[in-house]
Amino acid sequence: MGKNIKGFLTSLFIVALCFSLTACAGNTGNNEDEVTGTFSSTDLEGNKVTEKIFGEKDVTILNVWGTYCGPCKKEMPELAKLEEELPDNVQIIGIVLDVLEGDAEMTELAREICEDTNVSYTNIVVNDSMYEMLSGIEAIPTTFILNREGKTICEPIVGADVDAYKNAVMEYLE
Repeated sequence: MGKNIKGFLTSLFIVALCFSLTACAGNTGNNEDEVTGTFSSTDLEGNKVTEKIFGEKDVTILNVWGTYCGPCKKEMPELAKLEEELPDNVQIIGIVLDVLEGDAEMTELAREICEDTNVSYTNIVVNDSMYEMLSGIEAIPTTFILNREGKTICEPIVGADVDAYKNAVMEYLE
């Protein structure tokens, strides 16, 4: 597939995803029924990842970002540092919103960004099984704080605010 067609299809997918997610806006983050849903995708290293990843720790900071997003990339070194400071029962997971599963070129770009920003936590690429989990996203970066069951424990945090992520986690753990 030509580079231009591939880029167009990727852009079309992202626009469709954004429109479908906007219809779910108004997410308060406090409804006990709100969960990440089931999904199966891969991380930037090609390893299979499912919703079970959220059950590995008591709390997950789920940061949704994009390779084209300046504020996303700017906060990544802070997230890498935060990861080192967090208690053992807390993890950071990233979702790269503009990297579609199977797109080797964009996956490599995201890997380079992670390497350049010292990010070592898992970053998941997007596929169509992730619509439910990504509902409510209106802008990136958007960060969700999730419990072991994958339920939101506070309002989503829109914008790069690592201190807010840390405060939400620590408040929940108290």
